[in-house]
Amino acid sequence: MDTIAQAIKGHSLTTLVAFGVKALNWTAKISVPLFSLVVGWIFFLLVKDHNIINLITTTPTGTAMSLSAAITAVVGGCMTGAFTTPDISRYCQSSKHVFWMTLTSIVIGEFIVNGIAILIAHALNTHDVVTIMGQTAGWIGLLTVILSAIKINDLNLYSSSLGVASAVEGLTGKKLPYVWLTITLGCIGTILSVLGILEEFVTFLTFLGILFPPIIGVMLIDYYIIHTNRKILDSSRQTGELPSLTSIPLVGWNAIISCLLGSVVGATTDVGIPSLNSLLSASITYWILCTFFQKK
Repeated sequence: MDTIAQAIKGHSLTTLVAFGVKALNWTAKISVPLFSLVVGWIFFLLVKDHNIINLITTTPTGTAMSLSAAITAVVGGCMTGAFTTPDISRYCQSSKHVFWMTLTSIVIGEFIVNGIAILIAHALNTHDVVTIMGQTAGWIGLLTVILSAIKINDLNLYSSSLGVASAVEGLTGKKLPYVWLTITLGCIGTILSVLGILEEFVTFLTFLGILFPPIIGVMLIDYYIIHTNRKILDSSRQTGELPSLTSIPLVGWNAIISCLLGSVVGATTDVGIPSLNSLLSASITYWILCTFFQKK
C-alpha cells in the first residue's frame, strides 16, 4: 500500500507542476497561510505546556553526528535552496523584492519555523512530521503536512525541469518541451521514492554538501575576482538581452575541472569540514587555472 500511495502521490504532483508556475502560485496561496496558522497554534501549545529552557537544553535521543558531518548536511540543504531561489525570484519586480523575499524566507523558515520544529521534536520525543502534526493539531495538522509536501515537491520539480532544460539548451541549442520534461523527471523521482531513496536522506544531504559548495566557490571567484566576460555582460545588460552564444565559450572547462576537483577533495579528506574543504579547493583551483590561461 505504501508503494501504491507513493506512486499515486508522485504522478499527481507531476501533473500539477506540468501546468507551470500558476499551479505553484495556487498551492502557495493555500498551504502557506494554513501552515503559518498551524505552526503558530503549535507554538502556543508548546509554550503553555512545556518549559522552553528545558526543551532547548534537552539532549537529542537520535544517533549522534559529528560536527563536521552535521555542518555538511545543513550546507547541502542550504545550497540547494540557494540554487533554486533564482527560479522564483526572477518573477520579482525589483532587486529590493528579491532581497526581502530571500531575507524573510531565511529568517522565518530557517530560524523560526525550524527552531519551533526542534522544540516540538524534543517535547514529543519524535522526528516524524506526521506524528508531530497529528498529535498537536489533529486532522488540520495532517492536512497541512499534505499541502506543504505538495508545495515543496512542486517547487523542487519545477526547478529541476528549468535546470535540465537550460543545460540541454546551452549545450545543444535545442529547447525541450517543458511539459514532457516535467513528466519525465517526475516519473524518475517517483520511481526513486518507491525504491526508498528517502531512507538515505541524510546521506543525500551530505552528498549535496560536498557537490554544491564548489559551484558556489567558482561563481564567487569568477564574479568578484576574475571578472570573466564582464565587458560582454555589461554591454548586453544595456540592451536587456543575453550575450550571443558565439561571444562566450560554450563550456567553461576551468569551472568544470575546479568543481570536480573540489568535490573529490571534500569527499576524500578526513581533516576539517568536508563542505568547506570542497569550496576552498575549488575556489583556489579555479583562480589558479584562470590566472594561468589568461597570462598564457
